[in-house]
Amino acid sequence: MQRKSALKGLALLGLLLLASAKAAASEPISIQTERVPLIKSTKRSDKDIMLKQFDDEVEQQRQLLASGKEVFPSFYAYKIESQDRLFALASRFCIRYDSFCVLNGITSADSFLKGKVILLPTLDGIFVPLDEDGALSALEILLQKNRLALLEETGHLRYNIDGKNFAFFPGEKFTTTERAFFLDTSMQLPVKNYRISSRYGQRENPFDKGRPQFHKGVDMAVPEDSSVFACKGGTITGIGENRAYGKWIQIDHGGGMSSFYAHLSLIQDDAKKGKIVRAGELIAKSGSTGQVTGPHLHFEIRLNGNAVDPEAYGNF
Repeated sequence: MQRKSALKGLALLGLLLLASAKAAASEPISIQTERVPLIKSTKRSDKDIMLKQFDDEVEQQRQLLASGKEVFPSFYAYKIESQDRLFALASRFCIRYDSFCVLNGITSADSFLKGKVILLPTLDGIFVPLDEDGALSALEILLQKNRLALLEETGHLRYNIDGKNFAFFPGEKFTTTERAFFLDTSMQLPVKNYRISSRYGQRENPFDKGRPQFHKGVDMAVPEDSSVFACKGGTITGIGENRAYGKWIQIDHGGGMSSFYAHLSLIQDDAKKGKIVRAGELIAKSGSTGQVTGPHLHFEIRLNGNAVDPEAYGNF
């Protein structure tokens, strides 16, 4: 009896939310993760009531979409355990990974997930961020460029989820390019046919003999005007020139990771701030601008703004 009463109560709550959503479809629907039903287990043997209800709603919403009727997905929460894997979760919940990844700030297949509480919509589709806060990943920027122009002529649902605004495109999936950005977990070397002339870590200052200096990157000696490639897909967030680094370029890869390329002789004309680049795309030519003892590429990997050893991410 208690289980039936609980299910009836939740069903009534769902109907009330649906009615409210229809009445205010032009206004963002507010969702807070801490206030949605929590799925505690993905194991069928545990007979989690919330999991059963989620499965039922997914099937109902899928049928509504297939029949061309109005859809208003609801949301559930789940805390990712150490053994959970992204694509296995998508399979278990019968929801495509692209339907809940961007919604939860997961913009790469190699994102760290353990302990993260995620929202799960009861319908497949793409959530596109509407905010422009300067911290969007390359994938999120690509989603905006591909879809936001459609909002003026369509009635897509808007959501405010934990303070962030999204537009929902029901039934849609990643394009080939969007999927490539999400699945790109590889790290490529930024130059070819190089020699390591200085590694990451403590070294003697080449311009002040005897004085110690911490070297924040890897120096890769190559001939002047050698091609420099993006080590990973991302968004160009900075281009400049100064006395120490000479001409430089920085790429944000999402998840707090960025790469930095310095002492360049030339930056490609189309390598503009805000441009989305693919792994292996030509972005510049190496050189000897700034403080150098010879032509080379100074290459850094930064996590949340702090330089880390690039050799931990690639086979140098």
